[in-house]
Amino acid sequence: MFSPDFSPVTVIGGGIAGTTSAIALARHGFPVTLIDEQPAAGGQIFRAPSPYARKTVPPNHEFSGGDALRQKLAASPVNVRFSTRVWGLSPALTLDLIGPDGIDQLPPSTVVVANGATERFLPFQGWTTPRITGLAGASILMRDGGTLPGQTVVVAGSGPLLFSVAHQVLELGGKVAAIVDAGHRSDWLRLGAMLSLDPARLTQATSWMLRLRKAGIPIHHRAHISTAQETETGLLLTVSDMDHPERRHVYAAEATACGYGLKPTTLITRTAGVQHRHDPIGGYLEPVTDVAGRTSHPDLYVTGDAAGIRGMAVARLRGLITAHAIAQDRGGISAQTYETLTRAPLRQLRRLEAVSRRMLPLMNAGSAIPAHLQDETIVCRCERVKAVTLRSAIEAGAEDLNQLKAWTRCGMGPCQGRMCEDSARGLLTAACGNTPEEAGSFTARMPFFPLPLTAVTGTFAYSDIPLPKAAPL
Repeated sequence: MFSPDFSPVTVIGGGIAGTTSAIALARHGFPVTLIDEQPAAGGQIFRAPSPYARKTVPPNHEFSGGDALRQKLAASPVNVRFSTRVWGLSPALTLDLIGPDGIDQLPPSTVVVANGATERFLPFQGWTTPRITGLAGASILMRDGGTLPGQTVVVAGSGPLLFSVAHQVLELGGKVAAIVDAGHRSDWLRLGAMLSLDPARLTQATSWMLRLRKAGIPIHHRAHISTAQETETGLLLTVSDMDHPERRHVYAAEATACGYGLKPTTLITRTAGVQHRHDPIGGYLEPVTDVAGRTSHPDLYVTGDAAGIRGMAVARLRGLITAHAIAQDRGGISAQTYETLTRAPLRQLRRLEAVSRRMLPLMNAGSAIPAHLQDETIVCRCERVKAVTLRSAIEAGAEDLNQLKAWTRCGMGPCQGRMCEDSARGLLTAACGNTPEEAGSFTARMPFFPLPLTAVTGTFAYSDIPLPKAAPL
C-alpha cells in the first residue's frame, strides 16, 4: 500500500459536474482550485441570474438549484478563481490562465476537465444575420437575463432544448411563431416512454408540451430553416421539409433561435493528447474515458458533459464519481471505500444513462443537413468560407478536415472551428464517403481564444522600451 498523495487538484469548469467534483475532492482532503470563466459557479444550467432576471423570470429549479450549489461551494475550502479562462496548457499539464489580474500559470497537477458542452450549429442561407442566435444563447438571455431575443420568435433545430426555449419565450410573454424540429415525431414518442425511468424529466417535459399545445404553436417535424431574409421589421424564414424539400412554409419573426444539440468541448483534451473517439449516436467527438472519467493521460480526468452529453442529473453523478476515483487512485481511500461511496451513484447513473442515450439521436437529427447546403451558404463565419469553396477543395482532393482547412482557411478563425467543423465534416463525408473518424477534426491550437494584446505585453510607456545606442557614423 503506497502513501496517500494529496497533491493539488485543478478542476476546470464551475458547472454542476465541476463544482460537485471540487467539493467532494476537498472533503477527501485534497487542495482544490476551481477555475471558471463566469463570475460565479453554476455553468450553463445553474448560471447565476442577474438581479433583473430574479424579478422577471418565474421561479424555477435552475435558480434554486444554482443557489444551493453556490452555497455549498462557499462553505467548502475550495479555492475558486472565477472570471478566469484557460487559454493553453503544456504536455505536463501546466495551465495558462487569464483572469482579472492578467496572465498567470498554474503548475502541473491532477486536472479534472469539466468544461461542459458547446452548441452545435448547422448553417443555412442567411444564418449570419444578428437576429439569429443559438438555442443555448437564447436560453441564457431569457433565463439569466430576463430578456426576450425578440417579441416573436421562430425556434428551430433539434433536441430537448428546442422545446425548453419555446417554453421560456412564452414564460416571458413572447410569441413563438413556429417550432421547427429536425427529429421524427416517433423518436419523441419513444423518448416519452423511456422517460418513465426519469420522473423529474417526464414531469417537466409534459408541462412544456401541454403549454405549447395550448398556445396553438405549429410544430414541423423533420424540417429545417433553409433560408432567412432580413426585412424592415425582422426576418422572413423559409421552412423546408427534410424528406420532401418541395414542401415549404414561410414565417415572419423578429428573431430566430436555432441550434442542433450539444457536443463536448474538447479543445483542452485534444491539446493534452487524450485519446478521442467519434460517437455515432451523438454525432460528435468525445474523449475516451471509463465510468469514473479516467483518460489515456494518467493525470487528466474528464467528467460531466465534457465526457459525452448526458444532461444535468448525469453530470452531477459523474462529477461525484470522478472525485471518489481520484481519491482512490491517489491512495486517499481504499477500493472498498470507493465501492461503498459509488454504489448508489453508479446505480442511478445506469438508470439515467438509458434515458440520456435515447436523447442523443434527437440532438443529432440534423446530421444530413450539411450535404444539402446551397453553394452560396457561408459555412465558416470567421473566414467567410462558402459551401462552394469547400466542395471545390473536396473535388480537388481534400480528404480530411485539416487538409480542407489548409486549402480554404475554414476553421482558421478565432472560434477554431467550433461553429463550422460539424458542417465541414458533413460535406466531406457526404462527398468522399469516408467516415467521421477518417474526416478527423481540426487541430487544436493555442491560445484557445483571442487574447487581448495588453494581457500579453503589459502596460508600459514608449520611454520604457530599451533602445540600443545609435551606430557610429
